[in-house]
Amino acid sequence: MAGGKWMGWWGHLGAPKQRGIAVYVLSPYEQRAFAGAAHQAVFNTFRRVTGQAFYIGVPLGLGYALFSWGKENHQWRLSKEGHAHHGDH
Repeated sequence: MAGGKWMGWWGHLGAPKQRGIAVYVLSPYEQRAFAGAAHQAVFNTFRRVTGQAFYIGVPLGLGYALFSWGKENHQWRLSKEGHAHHGDH
């Protein structure tokens, strides 16, 4: 008890009833929770991927080009021609 008045259970703290609040409820049997979910998922995913393709594709392309160049350069430096060119061994 607080101040001589019982506060009630959680959420019902003894305040006057509120007026002018409309509550609408839809029966769970009337809902279609996954209506069109597969269709929306496919097209939404396609839209998002194409929107980000430039930001992902360019760095991946540059990284692959750098990796390929480095691998090829390393193999060339290990060859006879590479050793002769750089004066190693």
